[in-house]
Amino acid sequence: MIEEKELVYICSPLSAPTKAQIRENMSLARFYVKMVASQFRCRAIAPHSFLPEYLDDNIPEEREIGLQFGLSVLELSKAMVVCGSRISRGMLGEIRRAKELRIPVYALVIQENEISLTGFEEKEECHDM
Repeated sequence: MIEEKELVYICSPLSAPTKAQIRENMSLARFYVKMVASQFRCRAIAPHSFLPEYLDDNIPEEREIGLQFGLSVLELSKAMVVCGSRISRGMLGEIRRAKELRIPVYALVIQENEISLTGFEEKEECHDM
C-alpha cells in the first residue's frame, strides 16, 4: 500500500466539453490531492490540477508538453491513485504507463464517509467526453 511521505500520482479526468467543466475537474483534482495526502500521509500530486492555468490543451504543442510533464512526474511516483467515475483517454494512457513502469495502481473508494484504496482493474474502454 502507500507509505508515508511517498510521492503519489493522482489520476482523474480533466477533459470536458466546456471551460467551466474543465475548471471543475481541475478543482476536483485538487480535492483528491488534499484527500489522499491527508488520509494516507503521502505527497500527492495531480499535474492537471494546475497545468491548464499555464498551458492550453487546445494547442497541440502545449497539450504535448502537459502530457510529457505529467508522465515525468508519474515516473518519479511510487503509486498511482485513480479517482472519479470516468476514465478519460488521457487517464487510460497514464494508467497503462504506470503499469509498464510497475507502479502500483489503486482506485480511490469513498463510501459512507470512509476513504479507502482498492486494486484498480483496467477496463479496455474509456468514457471520455
